[in-house]
Amino acid sequence: MFKYYNPNPAGLLIDDCAVRAICVVSGEKYQDIYRQINAFRRVTGAKKYNTAQNPHRFVEDVMGARKITFGNKISVREFAKSYPRGRYILDMNGHWSTMVDGTVYDTWDPVRKKINFVYEFSGDEYTPPNMKNQVFKYACTSEKMDDGETEIRIYDGNGNFSLRKIPAALAEGYIRCLTDENYKHIEL
Repeated sequence: MFKYYNPNPAGLLIDDCAVRAICVVSGEKYQDIYRQINAFRRVTGAKKYNTAQNPHRFVEDVMGARKITFGNKISVREFAKSYPRGRYILDMNGHWSTMVDGTVYDTWDPVRKKINFVYEFSGDEYTPPNMKNQVFKYACTSEKMDDGETEIRIYDGNGNFSLRKIPAALAEGYIRCLTDENYKHIEL
């Protein structure tokens, strides 16, 4: 259900989830989408490409995406079960992720996160992400669980990850060791 995918040409893990998500659903190159969404700021008046309603208006007005809302927020996992086919951008609090035919493409696994709404993309012409041309950087994510543990996923240079559940009291030290080894940390 989840595949690590980072189309950023430098392999950077930065605040560019809107560009990454649009790249996956459109099949276009990162640099092309970045230029287009950045130029669209002239229309929306946004200060940065990923602020205000700039990315939302871009996918609605330029790309023609259809917005789907739900009565109650559902998790990414629930959405995948209900919508196993199609191309979607998933809007979560402060983050966009992409799902294509039930597979989430992102730099971290958001399957338990709640979705505010989704953008659905139609059309037959689509090129799936080229998994071979991406640059991998080491990363780790952490998420506090209800049982008092912290779940840490450590992503390797190939986009695979190993899962560690450790007591919450030890998580900060564990993460500090990873960041000292040049792992980029993302708290979920």
